Parts: sequence; C-alpha cells; structure tokens
Amino acid sequence: MKKRILSALAALCMIPLIAPVSAEPSEADISAAAQAASDEDRIYCIASVSKVYTTAAIMQLADEGKLSLDDSITKYLPDFKMEDERYKDITVRMLLNHTLGMTNGNGANDYLFGDTDTYIHDNVLSWANAQRFKGAPGEYASYSNMGFMLAELVVESASGMSYTDYIRQNIAAKVGAEHTCTGWSLCGSDMEAMQVPLYSIGRNRTAYPYEMALGTGGIYSTARDVANFGAAFFTGNDVLLSEGAKEEMRKRWTDDPDQENYGLGWDFVSYPKYEDAGVNVVGKGGDEPYMHSFLLVAPDEQISTAVLTAGDVTSNFPMLAAQALMDAVLEERGIEVADTAAPEPDMLDTVPAEQKRHEGLYVINAALGMGIYRISFDDTMMYRQELGQDRSEPDRYRPTAEGTFVKVTDSGKMTADREIVRFDEKDGKTYIKAEDTVVYPGFGNTWNSLYAGEKLSENNVSEAAQRSWDEAAETKFVLFNEKWSSQNYENPFGRVITDESFPGYVISETKGGIVEKIVDEDTARTFTTIPSSRNRDMHDVRFFDYTFADGTAVRAYQGDDEKYLRDISGLPTLTRDITGIRLTSGEASWYRIGADIGGSSITAERPEDSSIYVYDRFGKMVWNSFLQDIPPYIPLPSDGFIVFIGETGGSIDIRY
Repeated sequence: MKKRILSALAALCMIPLIAPVSAEPSEADISAAAQAASDEDRIYCIASVSKVYTTAAIMQLADEGKLSLDDSITKYLPDFKMEDERYKDITVRMLLNHTLGMTNGNGANDYLFGDTDTYIHDNVLSWANAQRFKGAPGEYASYSNMGFMLAELVVESASGMSYTDYIRQNIAAKVGAEHTCTGWSLCGSDMEAMQVPLYSIGRNRTAYPYEMALGTGGIYSTARDVANFGAAFFTGNDVLLSEGAKEEMRKRWTDDPDQENYGLGWDFVSYPKYEDAGVNVVGKGGDEPYMHSFLLVAPDEQISTAVLTAGDVTSNFPMLAAQALMDAVLEERGIEVADTAAPEPDMLDTVPAEQKRHEGLYVINAALGMGIYRISFDDTMMYRQELGQDRSEPDRYRPTAEGTFVKVTDSGKMTADREIVRFDEKDGKTYIKAEDTVVYPGFGNTWNSLYAGEKLSENNVSEAAQRSWDEAAETKFVLFNEKWSSQNYENPFGRVITDESFPGYVISETKGGIVEKIVDEDTARTFTTIPSSRNRDMHDVRFFDYTFADGTAVRAYQGDDEKYLRDISGLPTLTRDITGIRLTSGEASWYRIGADIGGSSITAERPEDSSIYVYDRFGKMVWNSFLQDIPPYIPLPSDGFIVFIGETGGSIDIRY
C-alpha cells in the first residue's frame, strides 16, 4: 500500500496533504500517509467541501428535533421574502440538494486577503430577496452557493449559535478535529502559523485569503481532520449523526437518470466505476482561487480519503488522487476497481434527416464558461461553431446508431476526451445533453453526464437597445466597489460581447461567461432553463449611472452578485504630478499609466487597510501589495493600469 500511495502523490506533481482513513488502519498505513504528506498539520481552505459540514450541522439539528428538512425555510428565516410567492415553497432540503430554483451569485467581498468581514453574512437575505427563479423550487438541481449561504443562517436560527461556534463545538470537537475552524476564527488566531504557503505571480509568496461565505466554502482544516470527519459517515458510526440521517444524505435527490447525482451536501452519491465494483461511495469537491479539495468516503467499506491541494489546478486533480488512494485500499481488500470505459459508439456515415431540425443557435455552458454556438449539419457531420469569439474552426460530430453525436477529429475518429451529445425536446424547448469523459494521462478519467445547452428563440429588440449594448461591447469594465482586501481585484476586468450573428443577446464576461437576453438599453436578463448545474450562478445585468464621492460620474454595470464595474474608457491617467490618492470605502481609484511614467516604477506609503494592484495593457496582473518579501518598488507597465483601494479617511502617498 505504501508504494501505491506514494506513487499516486508523485504523479500529481504538486504538494498536497493527503490522508486516507479506514475503520481499522494499520500502523504501516498511518505511517505511509504521514510520510506522503509534506506536513500533515498544514491548514487549507477546504472550499465547497464545507457544504458537507453545513449539511451535517443541519442533520444534527434534525436528529435533535430542532428543525425538519421539509419545513419551508421561512420558518427559520422569517425575513426571507421574494416577490415571487413560490419562495414559500423552498424547503431546508432544497437548500442542501441544490433544487431551490433561484438564480444565484457569490456576493461581494467573499474572499479577503488577511481580513474578515461580516458583509456577506449580514447581506445574504437582502440579496436573496431580490433574486428571481430560474425554475420552480424542486424542479431540477443546479449547483447553488446561495442555498448554502441560506443554510448557514438556518443553522444559526435553529441552534441559537453562530455558525462558527456550532461547527467548532458540535462538529469539529466531536470528531477530534483540533485544527478545523472557519475563516472567521482562523484569521488572527494562533493557528495562522499552520497555514499552507500560497504563491502568486510566479513564485512570490502572497497573503492568506479567507472565504467569508462560511456555510458555502469557509471551513479551514487539515487533511487528517477532513478524513476523520469523513469517517463520521461510516456505517455504524454515530459520533455525529444517526444512521437515518446519514442514509438521508446518501439518497439521490431524484430517480430521473438524466438529472444530477446529488445527495444532501454530496456532489455524488454513487460513481460508475465504484458501482461496477459493488462499492457505494459519496464524494464532494471544492475550489477556491488558491486551494482545491476533495473528500471521498466509502461508508460500508469504512474508508475515508481527503485530498487538499494548493496551486493553479481544479478539484478534478484532488478527486483523481482521492480515487487512487481509495482504489489502493480496496485492492488490498480484494476489490478491483477500474475506470469505466464505455464501448465506442456505432458511428453512421449519414446524418438522419430528422436530426437536422435541431439546426440553429444554442446557449451552451461548457466547462470553461457559457457561450453562444451555431449548430449546423451537412450530410455526414454535425458542426458546433462558437460565435463572437473569433474562432474559425468548428467542432465536428458524427452521428451514431443510438441517435446521438460523438465528437471526432478531422480524420473522423473519436477524440481521446470522449464527448457524446444528444438533443432532447421538452415542454416546447430543445436541450443538449452531453456525456463527457476526460482523460488525464497518468491520473485517470473523470466522467459527467449533464444537460449543457438550450436552443435560442428569436429576441427582437429595438435599434436603440441593440446599439446601446453594441457600444458597451467596444470597451472593458473594471471592478470598483469591493473592499481593499478582496481577492476579486486579481481578476477585475469584465466585458460584454455582442455579435451580429446573435442579435438580441449578450454575453457578459467577468469570471467565465453568462448569456443574457437584452430587454432594453440598460437591462439584460438571464433566461436559460437548462435543467442542470450548467445553469448555475446566473444573474441579470443592468447599466446605471454612478457618481463617486469626488463628483466623477461614470457608466457602470452590475449583476445580481452586487459587484459594480465601471467603463475604462473614462479612466484618468496617472502622471508625475499626482503624488497622493485620497481613499474612499467601496470606491477603488483606477488610473491608466501615463506615457511619461510607463516603464518606470514608484514607491508608496499607505495605511494598513489599503492595497495597490498593477496590470499590464492586456489586463494581466503583474504586481500587488499582498505579495510578501519583495522589493518596495511598484512597476508601471506602459499603457497599463493601476488601482488604489482603501477605507474612507486614508490616503496613499506616491514617490516617483
């Protein structure tokens, strides 16, 4: 077992903390895990694995009779009131299995460097009250951070305790997790010295960020603590929950095989390769900008594997590492597990005539973001062409005898990363269902089967409305209303995309992309009803006039996540005669870097509650004040950007 575990770690080419836990681990097993970890006491943000902790808290309260999963959340959150009366139908259960039906964003000031703030906690209800439904409560599952922001408040309401205190006293303490806490209790504590080192802009150490949406992603822990938490879900272990509560969490939310595999809190409650081996597993992954995690538990076999990583990856890599460790333990017990490889589809030479009716424009949410695509056919192939992105070569798909289309290379062979799509017509709409198998050589495979696209209907808008959005597409926008400590200033640029090939629609790009339907000169609304998590994190966009404290008026735009962005075309220029910047809370001071100082550098004296970021002319971050152990000189790339952020009453002095 030692060799297999160590080999799996070496193949990852990163520095993860990994701890496999079984019901009766041998001393050799524990020794191997300890040696494999670079430092088993390092603390990471476990990101969305936090959702399982929130669910465990809810289930404890249900075991104690303090709440019921099928109660309306209004029983515990009486100030939750949306315009749409269907809000009363949202139950506690729907928060935990992602079926509440609301559009949702992550909120402002969610991830803060070296800082904590109650802004998200205090404003969740006001954000939720202003949202719309994208589907009826309980209709379909679509991953929802908002659901777990509300669940955090339900824990507090039903328990009479703060979420942080509840997790510490009723979850962490009961499983012996001495190094498990929330961002609120970690920041400024003695445990800060145990945080994993993080790096930005090359190999420069950066300040440590704290996730403020605690119930969604704000738990911090070590790999050993997380694995021990996973062991609480073993069959027969009642340290946290009754057997009935654990079984309830493991139930798939629906019997419909086309829907997602969510349980309560878990991303999946079964997985194909383990099903084939007769093993039941549950798993949950998590991603934050700097840290990624995965928890994989086999309750009946009593194996819990936690993988926490830092770096520029995604939770797919911790998931594959967790599976490798799980597979090694199962193999020792005589259970062979292998990646499921479905047979190659029976490809046809001719596209069936009835399939060609699906030709048209579609909104498709691929793994890297949402976009608008043209689906077209000739006699032998289906073509998928992304629009508005200057891509000239479409993806090619061959028809199959099963009524699907499989992605192929130019030579007509199935691609290594298998993608099979089909068209489904429901309630007068046409959806695209996609089954994706992604191969990571040397690591393994990931598999997903989700509704991923929806056919667009014609959206006729006035010439004035279309012109307004076309003009907005000619510039970029930058974030300005978040705190000085917000990590979102690392990627602050956004834009909207319009194109004559999809009139009446706009793609809003901040992180990823969201397709919206233009309503008027200033408003575009999310409209998709894709019944899966590919329809997650939707928000409307509106343009509005904003006047800064110094009297400067700008055109800005806002999504439902409360982030404000301003047009860069009106940014002032930083020149040598500007030697001081007066700071205002919630109003970042943006400048273009003037030609007379481009290529030089400056130094700055600033308050502790302030920050500075610098970007090149393409908007790529090249320096920020959270970098540690670097010279005090601030580079000024030609035609780049610089932003100064801080609290009202402070100022930053500049020296050239």
